[in-house]
Amino acid sequence: MATRKQSKSAKNDPQAIVRWTRRYAQNRTISFLVQWVFIVLMVVVIGVAASLTQLAQERESQALFIVAVVLMFASMLALAWFSMSRWSGELIFSITNRLYGREGYASYSGGPKGEKLPVWLTTLGGGLVVYHLIGALLICFNYMAIQYLQPWSALYMTPYLVAMALYQRLGFWAWLWPLLYGVHALLLMLGLPVRFGREYELLNIVVPVFGYGFIAILVGHIYSRYALYKLKTLTRDAIPDTNGNYEQDVPDADEEVENG
Repeated sequence: MATRKQSKSAKNDPQAIVRWTRRYAQNRTISFLVQWVFIVLMVVVIGVAASLTQLAQERESQALFIVAVVLMFASMLALAWFSMSRWSGELIFSITNRLYGREGYASYSGGPKGEKLPVWLTTLGGGLVVYHLIGALLICFNYMAIQYLQPWSALYMTPYLVAMALYQRLGFWAWLWPLLYGVHALLLMLGLPVRFGREYELLNIVVPVFGYGFIAILVGHIYSRYALYKLKTLTRDAIPDTNGNYEQDVPDADEEVENG
């Protein structure tokens, strides 16, 4: 009997429950996946426009160059609006809640639902767009070789992603993105074969940016499922009644973390 009670007490360890609840909340990444999908679509349009500017220069077509630049600026404005718009935040929050279903809302930071990023971090996000635009223009006017676009991007992108991970108190998964992206830039600078051929030049920036982001998000999601499993294991059949007996029917862990 004593052994059984000790086992039940171990399963109901408050510190372990808090620890796994925190890990679960830190590694819920579906909201980031939703943002990832929207941003990928817009950035692909920007990348296509950047490629068109280079094509226009090679063919000496002023009309194509003007169309490409207009398309690039329009896409970047749409991306900036999406990044700062309250409507886009509410849309992402709504989609995320539907995908999580009965697990509801959980936030490690303890901030209110749909809390907006601080101005300085939003400004850095806007600067990210401008920075990459400058890189595209440097390439168009032959001030920088196109093979250095990804390392150029990593100079800004890596510290920006680190700042996002620190401010939002994200799990270990969020550090994978800047780490992999920065290492990729170093490998390119060392001349290692980690790039696509010239006919697929656009992929040399698109794949590292969004490929490593997707890997990090997927790792976080898998780990959150494991954390939720641990929570269920710790709390199931581990709540004693007034007589010291342990109930068999208790709420699942996903219900306990609902609403943060």
